[in-house]
Amino acid sequence: MIEVRNLSKRFGRKLVLKNLNFEVDAGRVAVLGQNGAGKSTLVKMVAGILRPTEGEVKVFGKDPSASPDVRERIGIATHNPMLYGELTVRENLEFYAGIYNSKPKLEELARKFDFLEYLDTKVSELSRGYLQRVSMAKALINDPDLLILDEVTSGLDATVRKKVLEIVGTFQGTLLFTTHNLNEAKVCEAFIVLRDGQLVYNGGSFERALEAINEVA
Repeated sequence: MIEVRNLSKRFGRKLVLKNLNFEVDAGRVAVLGQNGAGKSTLVKMVAGILRPTEGEVKVFGKDPSASPDVRERIGIATHNPMLYGELTVRENLEFYAGIYNSKPKLEELARKFDFLEYLDTKVSELSRGYLQRVSMAKALINDPDLLILDEVTSGLDATVRKKVLEIVGTFQGTLLFTTHNLNEAKVCEAFIVLRDGQLVYNGGSFERALEAINEVA
């Protein structure tokens, strides 16, 4: 499903990820670590948004940054909603559905995340909480086989956070979930811990993952 080999990423002189090696076959995986550990950079590379400086990422056997057919099978939501402010919610979701060659299911998703009354509202007029609701809908609009959620619960009210965690806990494909709230990560089945861009734990024990996060380098 996901193969990471000798993966490094540099921004200018800063080495953000350092020679990562791991595989994810299936299931729900939490990517954990302190601020600046490289979590968001890693999941964006898996999504094909960023390219490696060295090494490779393969998703479904291909480089996601060079394979549109792979990206059509990936859904991603981040703390940055990646929506077009001048377009309405409906227009945004229809646009992304078109990119994914997916049949729009706008009302179903709008009901799921409780923004049905805002479908014809410009995204620029939405509050932070509603932006994240629409971002989650965008991530699910193509019924992804791989769902990537990067700090999506930040700034959400309790009701929507609960819905997001229900999705995390019940998603049937493969899921990568980054969060600063370690209690939220408990619903995952496996854990990848990064420290200063290096892989320090990869396994199924939440307790071991916590230890790895808190260890002093």
